[in-house]
Amino acid sequence: MEKNKIREIMLRIDMERREILKPQFLKIGLTIGQGQPRILNYLKKYGAMTQRELADLCCIDVTTISRTLDKMEEKGLLERRKDPSCRRSHQIVLTEEGLRRASQVQDIFQDIDEQIWKGFSEEEMETLYEGLVKMEENLKKV
Repeated sequence: MEKNKIREIMLRIDMERREILKPQFLKIGLTIGQGQPRILNYLKKYGAMTQRELADLCCIDVTTISRTLDKMEEKGLLERRKDPSCRRSHQIVLTEEGLRRASQVQDIFQDIDEQIWKGFSEEEMETLYEGLVKMEENLKKV
């Protein structure tokens, strides 16, 4: 199998997925390019966390996530609360509206996952996962 074919199909899958997700996220008032859906998803899944923790989890630069969080805070989706364990740190917390939108995001992600994984056996999914983990490990060595 040509490595170029694999790289090209991975890129096409990512682009197609984004094209499908973009209008759905725009419909609920989120901007996909800024990581807003990912931020909501992770805050709902893992709860309050610092800006640094959230940036690392979402694979977003700290400066970029700061601007995105400002916009999301203006929309009433999240709040920055003083971290009781550290005076200089803040916890990022979902508001009620943020929690509602995060649930919508999770539903959208679940729908696209069902479409993507249709027809895959558990064994095929495991094999693909193992291969992708190897790729990730190889990239960490670069």
